[in-house]
Amino acid sequence: MRISEYNVRPDLPNELKALEEIAYNLWWCWNDDALELFRSINPASWEKSRHNPIAVIGSLTKESYEKLMKDPVFMSRLEAVHKQFEEYMTLPRWFELEHAKKVEEKMHVAYFSAEYGIHESVKLYSGGLGVLSGDHCKSASDVGIPFSAIGLLYRNGYFHQYLNSDGWQQEYYPYNEFYNMPMRRALNPEGQEVCVEVMVENRNVKVNVWRMAVGRIELILLDTDVEGNSREDRQITGQLYGGDSNMRLKQEIILGIAGYRAIRAMGRKPTVYHINEGHPSFVNLERIRNYVSEGMEFRTAVEVVRKSTIFTTHTPVPAGFDIFGTDQVKRFLGPLFENCVLNINQLMGFGRVNPFDESEGFAMAVCGIKLSTYRNGVSRLHGEVSRKMFKNIWPNALENSIPVGHVTNGVHLPTFISEEFKTIYNRYIGENWYYKPYDFTIWSKAENIPDAALFKAKQRQREKLIAFARKHLKSQILQRGGTSGELVKADEVLNPDYLTIGFARRFATYKRGYLLFMDEQRLHQILNNADRPVQIIIAGKAHPKDNGGKEIIKKIFHICRKPMFRDRVVFIEDYDIEVAKYLAQGVDIWLNTPKRPMEASGTSGMKIAANGGLNLSILDGWWDEGYNGENGWAIGAGEEYEKETYQDHVESMELYDKLENEIIPLFYTRDRAGVPREWTRMMKQAIKTCAAFFNTSRMVMDYTSQYYVPVHELNSAFRANKHEEAKEYVLWKDSIIQSWDNVQFVDTKVEAEDLKMESGVVFSAAVRTDAIRPENLSVCAVVEFDGASGEFKDPEFVELEFTGTDNGVYSFSSKTKLKKAGKMKVAFAVLPRHQFIKERFELNQIKWA
Repeated sequence: MRISEYNVRPDLPNELKALEEIAYNLWWCWNDDALELFRSINPASWEKSRHNPIAVIGSLTKESYEKLMKDPVFMSRLEAVHKQFEEYMTLPRWFELEHAKKVEEKMHVAYFSAEYGIHESVKLYSGGLGVLSGDHCKSASDVGIPFSAIGLLYRNGYFHQYLNSDGWQQEYYPYNEFYNMPMRRALNPEGQEVCVEVMVENRNVKVNVWRMAVGRIELILLDTDVEGNSREDRQITGQLYGGDSNMRLKQEIILGIAGYRAIRAMGRKPTVYHINEGHPSFVNLERIRNYVSEGMEFRTAVEVVRKSTIFTTHTPVPAGFDIFGTDQVKRFLGPLFENCVLNINQLMGFGRVNPFDESEGFAMAVCGIKLSTYRNGVSRLHGEVSRKMFKNIWPNALENSIPVGHVTNGVHLPTFISEEFKTIYNRYIGENWYYKPYDFTIWSKAENIPDAALFKAKQRQREKLIAFARKHLKSQILQRGGTSGELVKADEVLNPDYLTIGFARRFATYKRGYLLFMDEQRLHQILNNADRPVQIIIAGKAHPKDNGGKEIIKKIFHICRKPMFRDRVVFIEDYDIEVAKYLAQGVDIWLNTPKRPMEASGTSGMKIAANGGLNLSILDGWWDEGYNGENGWAIGAGEEYEKETYQDHVESMELYDKLENEIIPLFYTRDRAGVPREWTRMMKQAIKTCAAFFNTSRMVMDYTSQYYVPVHELNSAFRANKHEEAKEYVLWKDSIIQSWDNVQFVDTKVEAEDLKMESGVVFSAAVRTDAIRPENLSVCAVVEFDGASGEFKDPEFVELEFTGTDNGVYSFSSKTKLKKAGKMKVAFAVLPRHQFIKERFELNQIKWA
């Protein structure tokens, strides 16, 4: 039997057109008035569709339209929300005000990521990386950055989770009905629908291109489930992180190569390319291929691409990167590049630490790093970890000077802060927390919030969380075929007045979801204390192939069913953005127990702090820089252990001690009004310190100032005079590398009348070269005080000035004051200097005296 399918679009009357306009822009998902507007149309349809306005509108009939239009309250609210939307879309933003010249220069950022977590109804994400990408898009819109995001449109998205009667994780996959998603086909400048093709193996794969509006920016999505493609090729965009290594490679070909072709076909002209993790790195190879096909010399094309790209890594271990074998790359990418000067050996070289080591595979992260000017980790600690991880790419650089920086992640506050706390903030801080969340002076006003009002707002949020958890638990019991007795008990679990701990994340083994349950008897005593009871809500998925993670979930499931824990510990299945919001807004304590330094950043705890919750965490990721001793608690002091079992024991014991002796007594110590004054003081500290800094508005502003604007300016200089500057730079770079072996120090001196603080010291050096001019040399005294002898940890590079030439020897010197006392270590180094070198060790060329 053949069944034909047709998409019948709703045809709203003119009076309701504004409703459709709002529904097709995901701005609604971080505007409470818009959310309530859509919910009010049909609450049942709203819940059934997982809060999807397109589905709600699609369920309306002609009679429904007439009913809405006759409802003056609804029409008034629609008008008000539409006015908010128009103001959001038209009022000048931070970027336009601070970087007006860059707007005139048509600066534009193209951001590539494998997943986007924007709202629970748009299933294009798996976890933290996707939610971070979604928050990045929202805040890029909020601050007005010219920005296009590129990703894959998954037909099935990431898996849904449920646990069987034994607690073993089971997976099933959602089906994304594209007509029920807030997107439309992307158009080229002539108004035609965009469809691009990419050679994968020896086949041309068609890729449909879709456009989703996220506030003021666009999300461009790629779809291979296209008529005319083979069944195999239609599955390329089937599942997020699904399939084997070959499928992952094909997905990344589509993301990078088809993504670049899509934005060109749409008429977009990015000046900055931001590669988010290694998955999209093929975009750089496609750009090189494209430049070469247009007649540009290969090495120039490489530099043009490099000088317009930044790369962000989210991974703390090399094992987390996608690596493909030579045969795989030759099979899937070879035909695409066979008519290009970029042969298979050169192509593989971009993805290898040592381009000549044929035993190395093609690492997507290494490719992203090598073809970027700037690279960054996602927290201060992760920047340090990344410099260690990638030090072999720059073997001549000092570890702390390896060209990998950091921009600490944040969260999109309007998305994750509860309505109660938004009301509190509006009343006592002012609405600028929403418009300028990056302004520290605004958040300092958190001290103005009355303790009682703050604690009551948290109590209301805890009540909502408990109601949500019970509802979810009953649904889980029904799905497993549970008894009526279990359903009755589900209405009695948890208590809205008890101290509530949340633990929710991907159940990778290094996140140690078992740490809280190391001593069940002691935990039982803590949770079931008659005077100071405590409860725990847990959520999270394990990767379908991670049996170790599934075993942890199974263990927790069985603990939840023990009589002594039944009312105190609940596992919520199918962790997603909706569950994350309820937990972030309702828990009092957020527990995070990764094995340091395995957490690159972690953003869930930031959401908790913005909602007045307190973090109890290992000093890893963002908490290593966020913790100040007054805004939460640390487990350990940043130690790193070799023996994992010993580490688990020590840190689990400290976890129990902190709960028993510090956290629980503080929460239950109340005054006559029933308010825990010291607890609310810490809540305000968390709000002031964490919400003020760990938000994505601050984050994208950091990206803009540290990377986007400098890369745009660098790219503009490279494009001048038909890339003449780029061609000259390539010739200069070649000459430097060819002559570098002949650079040598002739003499170095450290001269001072008296080695004491504030006295003057002169650093001088004499350098001989065969062909390199002095203006192309950066001669430095490398200075550090204290620390271990014979090595540098975090030295200062004191630039010496050229003072003259004598018989082919260049002299350099600099006079400076000694700012500190103690052991001073000095070394001398010479590196290449050029206006287009933005990182000191970028060329990996250095000579030490």
